[in-house]
This record gives sequence, structure tokens and C-alpha cells, in this order.
Amino acid sequence: MNLITVDAKACKRDGMCLEVCPVGCIEADAEGLPREAPESTCIACGHCVAVCPHGALANAKVDTGACRPVPKNLPGEEAVRGLMLSRRSVRAYKDKPVTPETLTGLLETARFAPTAVNTQHVSWTACTDPAKVHEVAGLCMEWLRGAGFYPKMVEAWDKGHDAAMRGAPAFVVAHSPSDYLWGEVDCTIALSYLELAAAAAGLGTCWAGLLTKAAQASAALTTLMDIPEGSVVHGGLMMGYPKFRYRLVPPRNQLRVNWI
Repeated sequence: MNLITVDAKACKRDGMCLEVCPVGCIEADAEGLPREAPESTCIACGHCVAVCPHGALANAKVDTGACRPVPKNLPGEEAVRGLMLSRRSVRAYKDKPVTPETLTGLLETARFAPTAVNTQHVSWTACTDPAKVHEVAGLCMEWLRGAGFYPKMVEAWDKGHDAAMRGAPAFVVAHSPSDYLWGEVDCTIALSYLELAAAAAGLGTCWAGLLTKAAQASAALTTLMDIPEGSVVHGGLMMGYPKFRYRLVPPRNQLRVNWI
């Protein structure tokens, strides 16, 4: 199988595809046309196809027909900064459901988050059933109770206060194979994509740290969430429509950076 196919008439021999390939899969032949380098290890990132302004190159591992054009109406720096600074950890939600369609759309964005060597080993478990979210919260608390951690949170649960999932109507967790070295990093990046996409869509999220730790230790919880055997939950978000609107951006610590 030929990895690289080039339209010689369309190719301008500008070398762009060679320069953007992260693993050196492409070289130039005697005529300056791109070709597959010996012993190439293509990771199917699609850079070579995406960068060519002439559509002259095809890659057998990248479905060119499935590629989409980069939007022309991208937000400017000020708008992106505004979104990131105004994002809050939301722990109070409206009594309004998050539909599976809405959450699927957000996950479709999050799956484009970068992964190490384009492995794309991040998988998801999502729930938009408030009753099941409450069941998950209960298992988190049972794990806390058995482990002897945060007794005040367990006491609050016994009194009817959900400090685990905060009454959120939906949640998502990201998991990856336990033997995958970069699982925690990749899942965290993907969840960060999801969090910002949710904020742009008017949803509020909060990182579900207790759920993450409980899912790594409780077989009952991983069973309920249908986490495949051999996979590890590396993070999660509770999610819903914010009950309140924040009007200020609180300060943070000053930037700490060493220039070298």
C-alpha cells in the first residue's frame, strides 16, 4: 500500500507537507515531489493533508473526504480569553435536563483534543439521567464511608446534601487503557476541551474529583458506569445549566514565571 499519493500537476513542490509531518514520514524525490520516506511510521495525524493549500496530497491513513474546512469565523483572542476567564466551577444547577443530543455535540468537539502521538485512546462514559447521577453520588459516598475519608461529607450526604455530584443532572468521565502511558494527560486535555465547549454552549461544569478517585477504587462504581475492564477513569465533569449567573471574574494569584 502506498501511503502518500500526489497529484503532480497540482503540487507546487513547496515542501509544506514535509515540514509539518511530526515523525518524518515524507521526503522529496528528485523532482521535488513528496513521497513516503523509508521505514515511515505514520501516526495518521492528517497534518500533511490539512496543510496543503492545493489539495495535491492524499494519505492512505487519512480519509480526505471526512476532513472538514477550517471555519472562517474563528473568534479573536479577546473573545477566547473572555470565555476562559469567565468560566466558573458550577455547583448549583437549574432543574433543566441536559439532552443526550446536546452532550453528544459537545463530546464531538472534545474528541478533537490532542493526544500523545495521535493515539486517541480517550473513551467516555456519559449520563444525562439525574436518577442515575444520584445513584453514582451514593456509591461515591459509600466508598468515602468505607475508606474513612471526609466524614463531614458523608454526614452531609446522610442528611440529604449531595456533596459528591452537587445535584447535577448530567456527568461525563474520561477513561483510557490502564497500560497506556499518557492516559491521565490525554483525558485531562480532552476534559478541558469539553469544559470550555460546554461553557460556550451555556452549560456549567465542575471537575468531579471525588467521582474520579472513587471510580479508581470502587468496583461497584466502575460497574455502574460500564467502564471496560482494563481501563482507568482519569477525570470527570458534573454538568448542567447554571442556576446563577456570575457577573465578575475573581482575581487569581499573580503570574509566576521564570524566563531563561
